[in-house]
Amino acid sequence: MKPTTPYRPLDITIPFPELKAYARTATLLHPRPGTPTAADSSVGGPLLWPADETWPVCAEHGRVPGVRPDRHDGSALPLLALAQFYVRDVPDLGPFAPPGADLLQVLWCPFTGHDDASFNDYGPSTRLHWRRAADVTEQLSVQPGPAVVEREEYLPNPCVLFPEQVVDHPFADYLPAELVERIEAWEDALQERIGEAAPCYQYDLSLAPGWKIGGWDSWHRTDLMRVRCGACGAEMRLLLTIDSDGGARSWVPYDEAQDAWNGGRPPSPHGPTGISAARDEYRAFVCPADPSHPHRMSTQ
Repeated sequence: MKPTTPYRPLDITIPFPELKAYARTATLLHPRPGTPTAADSSVGGPLLWPADETWPVCAEHGRVPGVRPDRHDGSALPLLALAQFYVRDVPDLGPFAPPGADLLQVLWCPFTGHDDASFNDYGPSTRLHWRRAADVTEQLSVQPGPAVVEREEYLPNPCVLFPEQVVDHPFADYLPAELVERIEAWEDALQERIGEAAPCYQYDLSLAPGWKIGGWDSWHRTDLMRVRCGACGAEMRLLLTIDSDGGARSWVPYDEAQDAWNGGRPPSPHGPTGISAARDEYRAFVCPADPSHPHRMSTQ
């Protein structure tokens, strides 16, 4: 069964047509256990990396204690390959790509406590690499990896992706106060009529949870904190959400719901990827004015 999310209980733009102006598409990635190759979009798979290009390393972590993965590469700490996404596979990735690029590669140092310009919150330090896949004529044969990691939850399980495009509406704090008041009154009236099963804007009708590209960012654990570009001050836009929670039950994909019905269990409490870099979400924001400006990370 292909992973897809259930239809929303209702179309929130019918009672509130002004929300159409805020709608953004997002691509849910739906990682599932598999054996991806460098030619695939994946989480935890090998990257399409040129043989003549230096693999990035963390300058701040070398001989440190941690959980050892299967491979051992000495005292240096190469970054860990987290994911890669081809524009051809992910509908919402193209608008973020620099001219000519069609592949986004995500690496991180599997330790916290970095003095990093891209670092905005507690979690691993990440690197985003854009490239043109056709330029890689000779591929790196052996992919480096760190000798140690701080936490096992920073080591991704190899997963293939099943992208699904959905529509996101913004977290309530992005909306005008008058509109939020009307949405809350509508929710109260709906709950009075049909009880606790009534869908709510925040968890059922606005933001799709899970690993995703694009869409809107949630601030459900803190007040809204607008992420600003350190280079130019522009408000940054959500590029990637790394999910460790799964979100509201109404969003559970059909294949996961079927597995649960059959008594199946995910390979880890954090879903197929096994990744947990924050309580719920670890997000990468990029500058809409200039893709060369450093990205920033934030947690929820």
